[in-house]
Amino acid sequence: MSDDNGERARGEWPAVAAPPGLRARFEDDPHKPGVTTPIYAFSNEGHPLVLGPGGTCLVRPEMAGVKLPYAGIDVQFGPPMAGPFTPAPAGLVAVFDDGRERPVLFYDVHGRAVLVDPDDVTCDLVLAETIPDLKRVDFRPAPA
Repeated sequence: MSDDNGERARGEWPAVAAPPGLRARFEDDPHKPGVTTPIYAFSNEGHPLVLGPGGTCLVRPEMAGVKLPYAGIDVQFGPPMAGPFTPAPAGLVAVFDDGRERPVLFYDVHGRAVLVDPDDVTCDLVLAETIPDLKRVDFRPAPA
């Protein structure tokens, strides 16, 4: 994204490096495989940033030139949760099938979303991907 002078909007400058392995997911049907691309950083507003067309600058996923709609941060299954943990940007949430949202607090060393177990009174950390009714991980900007 740029203004009339061709400069990137201030909010699109990388503020926080993304953990390794974190990917943006693009799909038009959740029942069919989509495509993913690496997330390199998050902006000051918490938006994931990926390589833009031509691969020379970081842009929001909506501006990446992928022909499928941006569907959120990819939820990957893989090895057990492991540290060190990277703080997640404010506004990142796990969205469930029934519409509930829970804040994502961290990423594990593999770049997967970590939150407090919504069904446990002990406040254990859990990988979002292991919760059966998880729909997606998404960003909700803070109200102005």
